[in-house]
Amino acid sequence: MVKDLGTAKDILKGNPSSPLAQLLQDLMQDVTDQLVQSLSNYDAVASGNLMQSIRPSDKAYLEGDTLFVYTEADFYWKFVNYGVNGTEVSRGAPNWGSQPPRDKSFHTSIKDWVRNRGITLPENFSNYDSFAWAIMKNIEKKGQEKRPFFTDVVNEKLYDALSEPISTLIGRAITINIVEPWQ
Repeated sequence: MVKDLGTAKDILKGNPSSPLAQLLQDLMQDVTDQLVQSLSNYDAVASGNLMQSIRPSDKAYLEGDTLFVYTEADFYWKFVNYGVNGTEVSRGAPNWGSQPPRDKSFHTSIKDWVRNRGITLPENFSNYDSFAWAIMKNIEKKGQEKRPFFTDVVNEKLYDALSEPISTLIGRAITINIVEPWQ
């Protein structure tokens, strides 16, 4: 089936209903769906907040000949994807620097995670509060292994998957640069 996409000018027009804008939105939704599936494959879903935060951005930027299109997620996606170094064990994770302010403390997040996972309280703990402190201190010492849900999706294979439909639409070869925004 041949679809009339209009003139080249229509395709490249910078409005949300242009064929290029619709194609980019569809492609980013597909990448978003793959990221959610990958996160699930790593069994890295506790509360579901990270999974629900992954979404195509409604922002796109054109800088010179480069088009930037984003998928967004809560800030801690990078801790899950790249891991976290502990004070006693290095996981090879980047140095993250300071974290942005949060609504919940790390301790409260751990306590919620324990409840969401349905983890029963071990015999040597009197309450979930003390159990959460122990888990938190263990993570601080040993860090957290990486679960590369992002890098499993956003990689060399994605270049071809994205460039082919865009090149076909605009009628010329394009170059795609994918950047891992971990900083």
